[in-house]
Amino acid sequence: MNCVSVGLVSSDQFFREGLKALLEENGYKVTASVADQRELDPAMSPADTPVLVLIDLAREIDTAADQLRYLNSNLPGVGIVSFSDERDGDWLTICEDYEASALLRKQVSFKALLHCLELVMIGEKVLPTDIPRTTRERSTEAGRGAAAQGAEPKGDVIPCMTCSQPFETEDRRANRICSGCKSRMSRISSVSEHTLHS
Repeated sequence: MNCVSVGLVSSDQFFREGLKALLEENGYKVTASVADQRELDPAMSPADTPVLVLIDLAREIDTAADQLRYLNSNLPGVGIVSFSDERDGDWLTICEDYEASALLRKQVSFKALLHCLELVMIGEKVLPTDIPRTTRERSTEAGRGAAAQGAEPKGDVIPCMTCSQPFETEDRRANRICSGCKSRMSRISSVSEHTLHS
């Protein structure tokens, strides 16, 4: 199996170095580790383009929106996994607006992060369910109208039958994996059964 290529963006060099070491021990290949999203060259060859970009969002909401806007515009089709310890609903809104695949706390366990990356690679979204959504206006620079935003389906909130914690995922796949306890929810003919994810 080929390594999944990953780009890391964080102004915290120690965070990048630690995450790079852990990811590379677990079958990922870090092709870029940079302090600013603009250092990810949009003109890079397709062979060098990462499949996933993990970004440590800035503490200022407008700067974080700019980071996600840049990635969304310059690296289309790349899965964006964002980290932020801010619990304001604006952070969830900008992640949805700029099509980030996940929003995680920076202190997330590495085991939970690996499960999140698995979900993102199969097209799922991993978003917190404990943050109230806001109606923050999206910048017109992003190139997508408000009508298109409203047309996007929101994910389902599913309580895990093992740990009872809610997690949110888009209804695109038959199998859903709880990133909290590694359990899989299988939907078969509208009957839910629960099995452990191996």
